Amino acid sequence: MTRKILRWTALALAAATLAGCASTENALKDANTLLAEREADKLLPVTNLSPYSLALGRFGRMLDVYKEGDPVIYMQTRSILDATNLSSPLVGAEIPGDITEMVRTAVNRIGARVVYVPYHPDYLISQAQLGAKFGVTMPDFLITGALTEFDRAIAGAGRVNSAGIEFGGGNGKVTLGGDVKRTAIYSALALDLNLVSFSTQQMVPQIQASNVVKVLNFSSEDNASLGFYGDAFGFKLEGKYLQGRHSAIRTLVDLSVLELVGKATNTPYWRCIPNGKPDPVVVDNMRSAFNGLSPELKLGLIQVTLRKYGEPVQVTQKLDDATRQALEKVYGTRYASLGAVDVMTWQGFEPLFFGVPMAWEVAQAPVAGAPAVKVKAGS
Repeated sequence: MTRKILRWTALALAAATLAGCASTENALKDANTLLAEREADKLLPVTNLSPYSLALGRFGRMLDVYKEGDPVIYMQTRSILDATNLSSPLVGAEIPGDITEMVRTAVNRIGARVVYVPYHPDYLISQAQLGAKFGVTMPDFLITGALTEFDRAIAGAGRVNSAGIEFGGGNGKVTLGGDVKRTAIYSALALDLNLVSFSTQQMVPQIQASNVVKVLNFSSEDNASLGFYGDAFGFKLEGKYLQGRHSAIRTLVDLSVLELVGKATNTPYWRCIPNGKPDPVVVDNMRSAFNGLSPELKLGLIQVTLRKYGEPVQVTQKLDDATRQALEKVYGTRYASLGAVDVMTWQGFEPLFFGVPMAWEVAQAPVAGAPAVKVKAGS
């Protein structure tokens, strides 16, 4: 009898415990805990910036310095589409078919000196029918281009490391094994952009950008096993990383727009990029322009450039004492290693023009022993 009572008591306690665990209050508590955990793990939106987005902003500040007083440049684009046909759903739509909006965003990142002019005639016509009045801004340049290359698996390699060991015998035999596998495959995407003069509808010679980016497809696999007494168990870890093609294309767009507008404005845009190299098109254009100036205009340009270094010189187009002192100061501080230079030649003026200090650069300390900076007396 006592044993029966104990059994029923145990069952009653178990039932009470289960009833308590399955209560509405506990269910709501568990649901709230689950919700809090999942909300904490939820990925939040982030700013969609490519590695060259910062460079576009820097370039806008560079234009504020180099093009102070110049008129605003107005730009428009044609549709920038996929010329490889690999955006078709029939082949998996591996890349976007239209990247025009990416190009617009890149142009708009530059700042107030390069203004994008939208082209939406259907919208304007509809609004005009409702009585709206618009002022039309005609662009100076038109950007054309396309995604021109998508080469899959241009290079690939894999490595496997395996190891195994056995010891013991009979029913006591033990086996250990494992292997590590890594595979990397590269594909390539290319974008071509060109600049068209809107008024003449002619391509601007040598003002183009053609850039390529490699896209990585990486996979990893780790295996391990343990066996003994004829039985075995193990585990397998797999990982895969596929670089986003849309993200890679945005990087291409930002770099190509930077290059295109940099060439169009003849500014040293490569200084906006870490470890950037001088663009021969910009260098040649500026060399030809400088060499074609009269001595008076050369001196005027030198004085304008000195003002960008913070030197309080007047643009007199004459070699006055203030200009001579400013030249000695700037070259002595920044270009002392050049020795004696003639700023009336391109070789002497080039470092002064392309080295105008920018806000994001570390200021240089003065260098002892200023060089002799000479200007032709006939200037």
